[in-house]
Amino acid sequence: MYKCELISIKNNKADKEAITAAKDDITASLEQHGVSLNHITETSAKDIAPTVMNTMAAGSADMFIISGALENSDDNTFRKNFYDLIRQLEERVVIDEDHKGYDAKLKINSLPDLGGAKGYCFSLCGARFIALPNISQAGLEPAALIAAAAAKADDVFTSLRDTCPEGVTYTDKNGQPADAELNRKVTLSELKPRKKQGFFASFFPQKEDTKKQKIRKIVVLIAIVVFIGALYYVLDFYIFGPMRNNAITSEIQSIAYNKKDDGGSEDKNGPAQDWDALKDINDEIVGWITIPDTVVDYPVLEHIGDDRYNQYYIDKSYKKDGTEFGSIFIDYRSTDSTKSRNVIMHGHNMRDGSQFHTMLNYSHEGDLDGDLDYYREHPVIIFNTPDGDAKYKIISVFKTSTRYEHGEFFNYMQGEFNSDAEFMNFVYNARIRSMFDIPVTVNEKDQIITLSTCCYEFYQWRCVIVARKVRPGEDEKVDVDLADNNPDPLFPDVYYERYGGTRPDPGTFKKAYAAGKVSWYDGKGNLEGSEDLTATLAANPTEPPTEKPKPGETKATEPPAVVYYQVIYRNMDGSQFAAYNVKEGDPLPKPEGTPTMAEDDTYRYEFAGWNLDIAGVDFEHLNVGLDIYPIFNSIPKG
Repeated sequence: MYKCELISIKNNKADKEAITAAKDDITASLEQHGVSLNHITETSAKDIAPTVMNTMAAGSADMFIISGALENSDDNTFRKNFYDLIRQLEERVVIDEDHKGYDAKLKINSLPDLGGAKGYCFSLCGARFIALPNISQAGLEPAALIAAAAAKADDVFTSLRDTCPEGVTYTDKNGQPADAELNRKVTLSELKPRKKQGFFASFFPQKEDTKKQKIRKIVVLIAIVVFIGALYYVLDFYIFGPMRNNAITSEIQSIAYNKKDDGGSEDKNGPAQDWDALKDINDEIVGWITIPDTVVDYPVLEHIGDDRYNQYYIDKSYKKDGTEFGSIFIDYRSTDSTKSRNVIMHGHNMRDGSQFHTMLNYSHEGDLDGDLDYYREHPVIIFNTPDGDAKYKIISVFKTSTRYEHGEFFNYMQGEFNSDAEFMNFVYNARIRSMFDIPVTVNEKDQIITLSTCCYEFYQWRCVIVARKVRPGEDEKVDVDLADNNPDPLFPDVYYERYGGTRPDPGTFKKAYAAGKVSWYDGKGNLEGSEDLTATLAANPTEPPTEKPKPGETKATEPPAVVYYQVIYRNMDGSQFAAYNVKEGDPLPKPEGTPTMAEDDTYRYEFAGWNLDIAGVDFEHLNVGLDIYPIFNSIPKG
């Protein structure tokens, strides 16, 4: 005779009351089917598994009838409420040598025609489990419903006596059923009463855990470690990192501006910064950059030995500690340091608004227009050095590429010039790209500074500000009311490829000046020397010479024109699958991944390759981009 535990779900109040009232009738009806009712236990749906497993471990029951756990007639509620119990029962099955390579699954069977609903049953090595629908769904009295379910379950288990006597079926890794003989040989691991695990035991594998439980806990631990690592990274990037950066910035600002005269009182005369104190901290602090009424108020560093591959302060603070914020530093191509004709300074565009992020207020990220109001409020930059304090009037704000495959390339990172003509042509190139028409004059006697930071309108673009030094005796103020947006700033070719239009030929300063198109020049006009820009003519267009050119020195010859073609791999519907800019003469890159084509009523389609020889492409007669489509083999459906 089976010893039965009748489990009633707490949140099903109607079923609970009906079962309690009909306890005697239920007991009598079960005895007619060879079942002895031990207890009626209450539990929640989420605690079905621990209730059953603990009762089994105590050895007090070998049949379990769960009432009120099936809210719907479909399978969803059963899967939800009984998944954990079935998983724990399956974990008890020992995979021995005979069953190696197989997975053990309980045979789940439905019990139809329980009044107006259905239930489920399954077994494991003699223990039986019956899940009942709600009494209200079945439309039967509790005793009649339970007796009917017990009788139908007995019929099911009898029918499986030859093929699945222990309630377990084995399948291989491909889902194919094993020989039925294996279903007869089922060994169970020892079942001990489960203690309620504490916090530590819930996450860390225990000796008594099954293999699957240990794997599950290890996976959870790995997920927790990954989450904590990701959380730390996010917090460090957005909170702790900016806090550290703000702290060291505040510290150096306090030192720089806390000037004392020899008598110990505050010195309000002389240079704005205390250069002795700054040099004591780091002798490579060579300047101080400020954009009034913004967060830009930083020391400027210069490291001797920098080159195109190594830029020391790109990821170090003025204390020489590693930091993703880096420092504001002078480019190695300004070979005469702060006395260079063009002092180029770099700073990161940090998301917390620090470093050179403020530059994006002149032309907001994602825009290719200038914010005229912001420029009018911030037309002047302060750049002080140990040689003296100085202010610089902005003459150009532009966005450009650092990639020569984007077409026309203006290398603004040129610190020195061979001639006045070359210098003025550089200024001209900066101004025709400016998003603003600015009423500030420039001539060949001026010194300029160039500020550069990242922007993302195109791949590896930069936002650049060029400003010229206020001349001795000149009014430092700018008549910003005369400034206006430039209706047609010059961009690299990639801009016109995306947005349309034809890129105009910019010419040179001398040509534009002779044609009366330069209103901002106030120099002598008779400029000596070549106006060819040395940086642009360097062997590598992105890298001008690293040594200061000498008067009369022979410049590098202009390299052959480099031609790129746009190659687009497309799906069959014409949408883009992959795209490349391919240099003339280079092999065509092969995209990763495989395009697909939807099957129809007759065929399914298998990708066979691209309709072009992938080893290389002859672009001799190709003056436009290339579209490449996939080839599919048609496979009839069986």
